[in-house]
Amino acid sequence: MRIERSSDAVESFAERAVYFLVGGGVAGFLAFLLLRYKGDGLFTGLGWVLALAAAGLILYGLFLLTRTRKVGEVTIDCPICLERNLLTVMPENDDVRCVACNHMIPIKEGVVLKVEQVRCGFCNSLNHYSEKTEVLICESCNHEIPIHQDENRPQKQIPKFFTATDDAQAYELVLIDAGKGTEDLVSALQKMLALNRNQVKDILESCPVTLLQGIPRMKAEMLQAQIQMHGAQAEFRVIGG
Repeated sequence: MRIERSSDAVESFAERAVYFLVGGGVAGFLAFLLLRYKGDGLFTGLGWVLALAAAGLILYGLFLLTRTRKVGEVTIDCPICLERNLLTVMPENDDVRCVACNHMIPIKEGVVLKVEQVRCGFCNSLNHYSEKTEVLICESCNHEIPIHQDENRPQKQIPKFFTATDDAQAYELVLIDAGKGTEDLVSALQKMLALNRNQVKDILESCPVTLLQGIPRMKAEMLQAQIQMHGAQAEFRVIGG
């Protein structure tokens, strides 16, 4: 069930009210012209129809404006950033996304739950969870963070493709094509390989050539992106694969 925010409800009523009021104003103006300059009376009937339509549209628009004052307003304070969230009704068991920090506010039986903090063991970023949390995935690196919950509660298994997994294999980075061998590429390879300019030039003339060996996948992907950014082509392979 989607819980509507008070500001959204007010905005919706006000927007619809404007449409009806503007439509009523246009219909009223046309009715005035037809009745004021009725000539031989051919369009008098149409003028009265437009006048009645204008009155109906304006009255309904005013009714919608009065509805904006009757929108319910329930205050929920985010337990993470303490920002105040205004809703039309109090949720029973549906979590609500905070307007400030974008975290989900955990709610159970109409009560905002206490939120615990835990740091990711992979990237050290801070994450939050409550007693409703079944599986906690780090917001920064997507690794699953083990959390302590009720022992009697069945443990939920999450498909592995939803989380990041560590790759223990060793990779080698191979330069396939040096491209135009720009100065920016030479400088980047000098820093990457800790070699002098002449050594890098020799490498560029010897493609394909292995640049590094025994590096983790994450580092290989990062170095590959740097090389491709300078117009060259590189790929990484599992050593012995």
